[in-house]
Amino acid sequence: MTFKSSWIGEGDRYNYGQLCVPTYPCKKEAPAKINFYSKDEEIPYFLALLMGLQHCFAMVGGLITPPLVIFRFSVCSPIDPCPELETYAVSAALIASGICSILNITKFKIPFADKIFGRDMYYGSGILSVMGTSFTFLPIFEISINQMKNSGWDGDAAYGAMLGTSMVCCLFELAFSLLPITYIKRLFPPQVTSITVVLLGISLCGTGMKYWGGGVVCAEMGKYQAMFLRMTP
Repeated sequence: MTFKSSWIGEGDRYNYGQLCVPTYPCKKEAPAKINFYSKDEEIPYFLALLMGLQHCFAMVGGLITPPLVIFRFSVCSPIDPCPELETYAVSAALIASGICSILNITKFKIPFADKIFGRDMYYGSGILSVMGTSFTFLPIFEISINQMKNSGWDGDAAYGAMLGTSMVCCLFELAFSLLPITYIKRLFPPQVTSITVVLLGISLCGTGMKYWGGGVVCAEMGKYQAMFLRMTP
């Protein structure tokens, strides 16, 4: 293997223009062929570094946004900020995502699973799949925390209650992961899973359109400032 092939790659399979330049829909030229790389295929070091950095930059925003929004606008508020808690939430999200991603990519065999369940079981997928925070929990946390605060709960206590609820619910998901895939498909047929995914997307459409239009943060800040002015004698 030459230096060029090990570090940059040779041939059309490692066309960096094709890999990095987006495809424009209005171009009359035929779309370039997309190369797919297998799970254990050895790719050049520069390509691995480039794609790794691209993946890292793309996922960081999605990892830190949910905890930042929850603590800035639900647990606390712009007129009563809590920068220490925001820092804690973002740091916890990044640390948990890193640890879970390493375990998921490594994919190791669960000890004694064949003796207990009668089959080999593994933790992780063995492929590059990042584990992290999800926007799916964002509306649930926002609504629940605001309802508890309206009932007299403190913001920290409300967040703790939601965190404890999530920890209990994860045991339910863990129990489901131990079931054979045939049983899971019987419990959750495509009609159920597809409708659930569609409803999740529909529920997030309003938030997406609101933030896409711009000015949401300014509107939220104005709302909190108006509340502060009404409370000020």
